Amino acid sequence: MRVRQAARVFRLRWLAVYLVCVSLIGTGVSAATLTFEANLDGLQETPPNASPAFGLCDLTLNDVSGLVTITTGSYQDLLGGSTAVTLNGPAGPGTSAAVLLVLTLDTPGAATGTFSGGGTLAAGNITDMINGNTYVNIRSAVWPNGEIRGQLFSVPEPSSMALACAGLAGLVLVRRRKK
Repeated sequence: MRVRQAARVFRLRWLAVYLVCVSLIGTGVSAATLTFEANLDGLQETPPNASPAFGLCDLTLNDVSGLVTITTGSYQDLLGGSTAVTLNGPAGPGTSAAVLLVLTLDTPGAATGTFSGGGTLAAGNITDMINGNTYVNIRSAVWPNGEIRGQLFSVPEPSSMALACAGLAGLVLVRRRKK
């Protein structure tokens, strides 16, 4: 009797594992929120400059709607007061491009401060950002075309599916070791 009950429990566990895997695989295509990062400095400007300033920008991009949101934006030691911050593209490192989005300086005119904001990119610009062809540019009174710049690069994140499968494999191994 106990053997049959144990076999039934074993089959039910594998059925549960199977259903979880099928539900993960069977989910429809949905938008992904991608994370990007840029380290800003004067050497990335076109042409490069000797500004001691530097900055950091983290942002997210919805790859279907094109919604861009700055999650962290900061800069320090500009030689001139900040006048504007923009997202530009399409352009690789060392080339200039048009403004795609005007972002918000939280402390306009300051040599050190933060920025925020976002907006919606057109479909072609979404692809450009994913391919590394967009950048953040901070303009100042000393360099009106840009004192510091940072090329945006995608931050790799593990796949949800891979994490789920690794978790299930771990559960199976733990159960086998207990026996």
